[in-house]
Amino acid sequence: MTGRPETGTSYFGVGDPAHAVRDLDRFREAGLDAILHTFSERDREYNRKSVREIVAASADRGFRTYVNPWGVGGVFGGEAYSAFVARQPDTRQVRNTGERAPAACFNHPDFREYMREWTRDAAALGVDVVFWDEPNWHVPAWDDKGAPEDTWCCRCDHCRKCYRDQYDEPMPATETEEVSRFREESLVDFLEEVMAVAADAGAANAVCLMPVETTDYGLRDWSRLAASNHLDILATDPYWHDAFGSTDKPKEFVGSFATKVNNLAATNDLESQIWIQGFDLPANAADDVRRATRTAVDADVDSVFIWGYDGCRTISEIACEEPDAVWNAYVDELP
Repeated sequence: MTGRPETGTSYFGVGDPAHAVRDLDRFREAGLDAILHTFSERDREYNRKSVREIVAASADRGFRTYVNPWGVGGVFGGEAYSAFVARQPDTRQVRNTGERAPAACFNHPDFREYMREWTRDAAALGVDVVFWDEPNWHVPAWDDKGAPEDTWCCRCDHCRKCYRDQYDEPMPATETEEVSRFREESLVDFLEEVMAVAADAGAANAVCLMPVETTDYGLRDWSRLAASNHLDILATDPYWHDAFGSTDKPKEFVGSFATKVNNLAATNDLESQIWIQGFDLPANAADDVRRATRTAVDADVDSVFIWGYDGCRTISEIACEEPDAVWNAYVDELP
């Protein structure tokens, strides 16, 4: 890419279109030209008309509009809870130790059907892009700090059957190379299916992979996904502070993953996208946000976003200590 990148923010927690338009206007005045709206299970069940109105108001102001499955099924990023896994507990993933996990299984046919329906409803909101945010198998350590390091998901009946059909042997209880490959291929197959539904409905597809190249957090080999005919935008979110435990050097961390998505995007005729951390940052973090944003812009990626608007001050548990300073640092560094 050459020239100015697309610049955007995630937007969430506002169900009142009259309130949302005031935020949209100030985002436009700040120079942003893209916005991601969250579409949780609750939004789909109770708030669909309002979300559609907010998306329309975004489009009217010239924004490229995105929507993501916020916490849907417990397998995507976000602070929303999943009613699906509560109502259909048989669809939940199973640890290799036998316990159920609070997340749906990518291989369960009922969850596949639910996600096809979610995708059609998401595209019907009138968005430009469906954004598949941090798709991942459940990581037991996230809700069970005492879980052994070698605990993994999923070993439910559907996964075991699929594994046997593929490898002509029982699925082992330890994570072998074959198990890792199976988990990775299952995730890619799931994404291929829902991306095809989105494409058929007229929406582009973006996938945001976590910046940890393991089967627990997503995919080891990003090139397999990048080669998909249904993918339009390859994104990652190199959050440097207390998120992925990778580094306290935002410039280096962001820069390395900007190079990665740029290279894969160039090879596969995709757009590249980087997300800047705008949540759970301590005091005096504005300079880090400036460096991270400038690094992404200078890396010549096609799109730069922040999670989330106003330093996430509306979600107190993950709000930045100085949310206004974080937000202003991001906006100020955009071209």
